[in-house]
Amino acid sequence: MEAKILIVDDEPKNVELLEALLKPENYTLVKAENGKEALEYLSHNYVELILLDVMMPGMSGFDVLEEIRKSAADKAVPVIILTALKEREDRLKGLGAGADDFISKPFDKAELVFKVRTQVNLSLLRRQINEKEKLYSMMDLVLEGTAVTDENFNVQQINSKALDMLQLKELKGSLAKFILEKFGHDITKFPESSVFVAGRGETTSAPSFFFSIEYRRVEGGDGEGSSCVFVFKDVTDEHTRNRMKTDFLSLISHKLRTPLTVISGYSKMLESFASDEKLKDMAHAIVSSSQTMENLIKRILYFVEIENRARDGSDELLDIRAIMDVYSAEFKKPYELNLNQDEMSVKYWQKMAAEELISNAFKFNDKPTLELDVKVTEKSLIVEDNGPGMSETNRKKAFDSFYQGYRNSSGNTPGVGLGLSIVKRLAETAGLETRLEITKYGGLRVIVEKKIVIKPAKA
Repeated sequence: MEAKILIVDDEPKNVELLEALLKPENYTLVKAENGKEALEYLSHNYVELILLDVMMPGMSGFDVLEEIRKSAADKAVPVIILTALKEREDRLKGLGAGADDFISKPFDKAELVFKVRTQVNLSLLRRQINEKEKLYSMMDLVLEGTAVTDENFNVQQINSKALDMLQLKELKGSLAKFILEKFGHDITKFPESSVFVAGRGETTSAPSFFFSIEYRRVEGGDGEGSSCVFVFKDVTDEHTRNRMKTDFLSLISHKLRTPLTVISGYSKMLESFASDEKLKDMAHAIVSSSQTMENLIKRILYFVEIENRARDGSDELLDIRAIMDVYSAEFKKPYELNLNQDEMSVKYWQKMAAEELISNAFKFNDKPTLELDVKVTEKSLIVEDNGPGMSETNRKKAFDSFYQGYRNSSGNTPGVGLGLSIVKRLAETAGLETRLEITKYGGLRVIVEKKIVIKPAKA
């Protein structure tokens, strides 16, 4: 943090000398020739230190100091009096008016630099403490629960709403340890930005309660260590609705499997033993349709269970070429692959997301040969193809569950519209966002990575 110092002195030579002595310290130096000019500047600006001459025409340094201490905004700003006065009464007068220190004229360079550096550091520290206190006060006013920890997850501040959600009166020590022991989530292994759900099921004495925990690591500035910010939100209603939807889909899928197995079994027998070709063709159509339906049911069940599986922090082996070969054979389409590395150890979400995107690329490609660029890093996944792309309207709805907005090269809309929705949910479990772009050649680019945050420029 760059420190700003206001020099108040009517003697140009004194100002020039102070500038020369303090220039190597890289402070921002602002000058005022008299008390009125200094007070006017302070009414619109904040400084870390004021170097104030005593003997000035009009308002003396003591008069200026008294006005500064009356101001709520400036009363804490350190002031060093510059004076040739050495009488004890004069120094007591300065201290009584609110001076923090004195420097006698003529200036001793070592003394000047040391005292200025000390007061500037104290001022910067005081400002940081005040800003943190303001932040902590604001935390108690927000609707969500919030907590701030150091880089090792030791609690620095936690508001009352977060404590209520965690069913605590106070929390000291490691928030990571508490979350692991209470809810089974090891956030020390999570990415720097993650969202997950915790809570409790319904009991005889209490209703169910669920909340989301959004966790983000924030890098400190000026040599400070990083901090971790947690936001707790009550998602009980949303979780209950999703659970009902999940249970319904799971129930329907399982209920459909029993009659489907019978239909599939008997139609295969009919296809095998039928002597009439027309009857055999009809049986084959039933077998093919039942197989398609079975695949759809598997996809729905897969979609239902995906969040639980995606929380698995273990590593998986990702072999992109092997996946490409499987789909190339299934869709009878050759491919050209540009890959940043052949085999790699990745998290579950990356492996599953890569398979979904590769499947989509083959499924919807309208070219004789699929051209695919795949880039996988520890925290990102980018897949780019040479297919027909996607209209802006479809891109806006592409991540909706069961949305089928575009057709494959054969004119059909295969699947149940879960591919990109699955990718999005996988990414969210890792605290990442998913977005779609059209390449300059008209193909589709799917990007899964950390959300881009534009930092405001320093004042």
